[in-house]
Amino acid sequence: ELARMVGVIRKYPVQLVAEKVETPEQFRHCQALGFEFFQGYYFAHPENLAAKIINPVHGTVVQLLEKVRQEADAKELENLFKKDVALTFKLLRYINSAGFGLSCEVQSIRHAVSILGMQPLYRWLTLLLVTAGGAPTMPTLARTAITRGRLCELLGKGCLSKGDQDNLFIVGVFSLLPAFLEMPMDQVLERIVIPEKLVDALADRTGIYGPFLALTEAVEGGDGERMERLASELMVTPEQVSQAHLQALAWVEQLG
Repeated sequence: ELARMVGVIRKYPVQLVAEKVETPEQFRHCQALGFEFFQGYYFAHPENLAAKIINPVHGTVVQLLEKVRQEADAKELENLFKKDVALTFKLLRYINSAGFGLSCEVQSIRHAVSILGMQPLYRWLTLLLVTAGGAPTMPTLARTAITRGRLCELLGKGCLSKGDQDNLFIVGVFSLLPAFLEMPMDQVLERIVIPEKLVDALADRTGIYGPFLALTEAVEGGDGERMERLASELMVTPEQVSQAHLQALAWVEQLG
């Protein structure tokens, strides 16, 4: 019936949106029928596969995140980067981009790491983790994750330190790792060793960061009543939340 309806609609110059896409089968079916846009539960919560093995692309980034968190020396980080030529290329392209305004070109991983510093490197790797991989849902998930991270960060701007704001960004992005890695959050947390404060937020939305993540999810889900209640608990107004959301969306657009 759906295929018949699409056949009829295709006579007109329109683009099609598939709503309420809840399973990978529905997504693939609608994609095969030629739908241009997709919306639904599946894109933030795809099927969890209990025995899923982490994609090698993600695996190297996860290892690097752990080493950076432990503040490993540059040699250890360099050895991990060397395992993935594409990863090395991305780091050097990033550090040599116009945004850094460096007077000379950085050609070594060790030099790049020393210029960036550990916290900015961790943040960059966090972004890389959600933009790596070639699944058809990746661009949509990456945009959602980065927007979520940026909104969490902005919501904490008026009351938390810069370090805590950085952690809020990471919490927001990491909250969608079950969708990227296709495994339950408890299994994700077994593979990525992160501070307890981040674990509390990701596992059950508790601790210092949990309420900010819960508020961000309420905004994302369009749950106005829950949003107002959570905003009140964090002592921010709905107007401030809306403004932060717009800023987060604009920031992600600028990232391209």
